[in-house]
Order: sequence, then structure tokens, then C-alpha cells
Amino acid sequence: MMTPFQFMAATRVRCAAGGLQALGEEVQTVGGRHVLLVTDPGVRRAGLMDRAVRVLETAGIPCRVYSAVTPNPSTAVVEEGVSLLKDHGCDCLVALGGGSAIDTAKAIGILATHPGPLGAYEGVNKLTAPLPPLIAIPTTAGTGSEVTCVAVITDPVRHYKAVIRSDSLAPRVALLDAELLLTLPPPIVAATGIDAFTHAYESFVSQATNPVSQALAVEAMRLIARHLRRFYGNPANQDAAEAMLIASTMAGFAFSSGRVGVIHAMAHPLGGHFNVPHGLANAILLPYCADFTRPAVPELFCRIAEALGEDVRGLPQEAAGARAVAAIRGLVEDLNIPTSLRQVGADPRAIDQLTADAVASGIHATTPRPVTAEAIRELYALAFH
Repeated sequence: MMTPFQFMAATRVRCAAGGLQALGEEVQTVGGRHVLLVTDPGVRRAGLMDRAVRVLETAGIPCRVYSAVTPNPSTAVVEEGVSLLKDHGCDCLVALGGGSAIDTAKAIGILATHPGPLGAYEGVNKLTAPLPPLIAIPTTAGTGSEVTCVAVITDPVRHYKAVIRSDSLAPRVALLDAELLLTLPPPIVAATGIDAFTHAYESFVSQATNPVSQALAVEAMRLIARHLRRFYGNPANQDAAEAMLIASTMAGFAFSSGRVGVIHAMAHPLGGHFNVPHGLANAILLPYCADFTRPAVPELFCRIAEALGEDVRGLPQEAAGARAVAAIRGLVEDLNIPTSLRQVGADPRAIDQLTADAVASGIHATTPRPVTAEAIRELYALAFH
């Protein structure tokens, strides 16, 4: 008998090269009359912000821009955006950027319709009022935030990344336009691409997974294995960019339902304490945590090996699983991602605090192998080698 499950996909996805040109139409479809465009300095410098503003101007839609989003955005960043939204009477949010911009826009929507502080909504389904409509336009192929019901915001006082999860946080529309990814620097392609792989991998093996989320996750892993190296080698490769963008969105749908696990539990404190970019933290932790998890679900690791292009026919499950971990490590190495947390500014003297924060998050609970505080401490030690 199949285990009962629920799967929801609240976001309408519109995928097309040049799809940014449909932004005005989509704002009108969701009932927006005055847009707050939320983005970051890198997107502004790349000229993508100006392109979005011109599309809105052509459609006759007033627009204010908030472009001060930072990596691992803090509550202060969110509050600045809320002030701008309220001061100018904006009734619709457009997020243009990576996960930081999209999560910031989600959090702005929360404080635009709910009393503060933002931390009061940490946890699951604590929002009580409708949020302004949000249209998400990813400019990286990584977080999947354009379709998730999750926002992650850093509390600078606690040095802690608060996770807010609510069905109403899912954007109304995700515009996937691969043309917006073609100027990404290769290191960003690498870190965000492995972030997407991590979402797919963790949701695939999660104890909260289901047949729908697993199908999305395994196809996302296949697409990433086939296209991430090509996209990294040539970020102007539009076919590879589109495949990665689709894979990232599929992984976003997968982990919204199937959840993530110990990698994310450990990555969030690294962002909170040392401002390590989320995708980079995931990428460094991924091989160590996958090897830790492998003995608990050997049959799933056989499927991961196949998704990564490994021929494991006739191999014992243990050998096939080891091939999967080796293939994951090979992918990370081919992208020239750092292999130690020391290389990205984290301090091994903080392992005890990092471990405490990871345990407190509870995110590791869906990992198929039991995860103790000591196991997390040992995994951090490996990643600081």
C-alpha cells in the first residue's frame, strides 16, 4: 500500500527565451498596478534591472526599485524594502535575481501584510493574511525559490538563518528566461548549479519524499549531470542555461514537497555566522553528507548513480552507491569549487556553535540516516579538513 502524501504546485511557470518581455502582461494578470522591483547590485550592473523596468514602463505600469539585496539577506534589508513599498503604495512585487532577491521579496510581502518582527513567522504556516502578488524571475539556476513556499532570512542578532514556510509564500508566477543567465560568472554558475543538485538530491532521499517529488528530483539530477559542466565551461551556451534553469525549478518543486536534510541544516549556520553563500556551503558539504547518508538508502543511491550517467548494471548496491558519491565528488571538482570550509572564510573553532545551530534548526530530521549532534560535528570536521 502506498504511503499517503500531498503534493502542491501553486506557482504557474512560464518558460521562454525572451520571456522577460511578458512581465507587464503578467503583472496585469495578477492584478498589480504599482510594482516594487526587488533585485541586487549585481543584477543592476548586468543591465537586467533596466531591461525589466523598460518592459514595465512600456506596459504603462509604475515601478519603484529596491536594489540593495545582499547575499544571505538580513531582516534589515527586508525592512528597507518594506518601507519603500509602503511609502510608494506598491501593490505587487517582482523579484529579479537569485534566491536572495526572491526570498527578500517574499519577506517584504510578509511584513507588508503582517505586524513585525519577521521572526514571529519562523516555522510552518504562521501567516494569516494574503500577501501581495509576487512574480519571480530567476537570474541564476540554483535556488528554485521561484516556485517554493519557503523564505530564508538571516537574523543578524542571533547570526541565524530563519526559515519561514507557508503555502502563501509561493510566487504566483515564475518567468524562466534563459537569456537572463548568459552573463553569469563561471563561479556563480558552479555554486548555484550544485545548489540545485543538492535540492534535488536531498529531496530524492528524504524520508518526506513522495513519488511526484522523487520523479522531479531524479530528472533534475539527470539534467544537471548532463548540462552543468557545459554551462560552466561556456555561460553563453543558451541551451545549457535553459536546461539548468528548468532543472533548478524542478528541484524547487521537488524539495518544496519532499523537503531537504542534513546538508541544509549545516549550510544555514555557515551563512548566518560567516556569510558563506548558500550554494557554496551546500557544494562543499554535499560529498561528505552524501557519503554519510549512502548506507541508509543504497537502492536510492543506485538510481542517483544512474542519473549521474554511471553504468552500475550488475554491481552490488554498495559499489553502485560508492560510484554515486564518487560521481558527485567528481562533478564538484570539475567545477573548481573549494573543497574545504576554511577556503571560504569559515572558522573551525566555531564547530560547536555551528553544530548547535544545525541541530536547533530541525532540518536534518528528514535525512534517512539518523543524524545526531556528534554526527553533524564530525561532518563539519571533515568539511574543514
